[in-house]
Amino acid sequence: AVIPSIPASQALRLQFQASSQPSSSAPLQQILSPVSTGLVGLDYAISASAAASGTAAGTGAGGGFARGSVSEVYGPPGVGKTSLLLNTAVKALAAGQHVVWIDTGPPIPKPRLQQLLEAAHTHTHTHTHTHNNSTSSSLSKEEMAQNLTHIRTPSLPHLVALLAHPPPNFPPVGTSLLVVDSVSAPFPSYFPNATEIRSRLASASSTTGGGKEQQQQQQTQWLLNRKRNVASDLASHAAKLASTRGLAVVLLNQTHTKIRGLPRPTLYPALATAGAWESCISTRIVIYREFFSDVSGKKRKEKVRFAEMMKKGGKVLAARTEEDIVRFIIDDNGLRELNLQPESTPQTISLPVSVRKRKVGEIADSEEESGFEDEEEYDWEGT
Repeated sequence: AVIPSIPASQALRLQFQASSQPSSSAPLQQILSPVSTGLVGLDYAISASAAASGTAAGTGAGGGFARGSVSEVYGPPGVGKTSLLLNTAVKALAAGQHVVWIDTGPPIPKPRLQQLLEAAHTHTHTHTHTHNNSTSSSLSKEEMAQNLTHIRTPSLPHLVALLAHPPPNFPPVGTSLLVVDSVSAPFPSYFPNATEIRSRLASASSTTGGGKEQQQQQQTQWLLNRKRNVASDLASHAAKLASTRGLAVVLLNQTHTKIRGLPRPTLYPALATAGAWESCISTRIVIYREFFSDVSGKKRKEKVRFAEMMKKGGKVLAARTEEDIVRFIIDDNGLRELNLQPESTPQTISLPVSVRKRKVGEIADSEEESGFEDEEEYDWEGT
């Protein structure tokens, strides 16, 4: 029997909703099945930990982003985060499911979305006629587009309000995937980094005749703690929405770069706070590029992307394995996985998020505590 990743009462409610809809004849197992990314290797890497526990992802229901949990995908701009989730969304739409896409920064690339929908419709139509399978979905491109709910949240309060107090019909019945692109984009406008905060406080104190250093430190600490609390609340609301509505919630996160004390620049998620945020994230994936050669030493001409598991099943991965690293490229029809064996495992560009003890006199939740240095911190923006 399939054990859903949501409470039993919620599973029964979903089954009742499905049975009450004449157009929906999907069984409960299909409703609660993971949402595929379109990359078989990545689906397996995400769901590998679920196989041991006997959840839906590991009992023949397919792999991918688990329903009822929150996943995080982060990486530098232009690396393919949005492309990966667009491909995931189109896979869900082609299966007749609903998808909610929330924009906080640049709008969803509609020409690319239309291109992927056309490719999905062509593939599904060909597969249906070739195998004479009447149960396969044959939705048109327009019908798939109608199942996509696109919401624009121009500010952080809009995003928090939508997740904390969703409207009665949000998300629509039959929704399997909710994407926030990106969750970190609205924060800089309301919560500057520690260096900028201290600079503003120093300017204000010089204008007003000066102030005690301890008082400025307390004000800085309050502002930084406030950012951590808002991020934690946002993650808690996303986790609650995922578990109560049976959704796979995926948060796209931007990155910071740490240089000091490391042999090479290292990427970290822009929102990487301990506490509720970390406990609410079940799966974390980093997307990056790297020079790639196969075992024959031949260089790949395509722009190869790497999707590497950093956390799954709620546990941070301490060791890197080949099964947790998936290579893919982006083409006109979506994503294409590369199964060639590399010469060696790519060099580490990111480290698992960890929490260290704070030194005496160090400001809580500062960039230093989260692994970011004031003088050598660089923000990657965009998607």
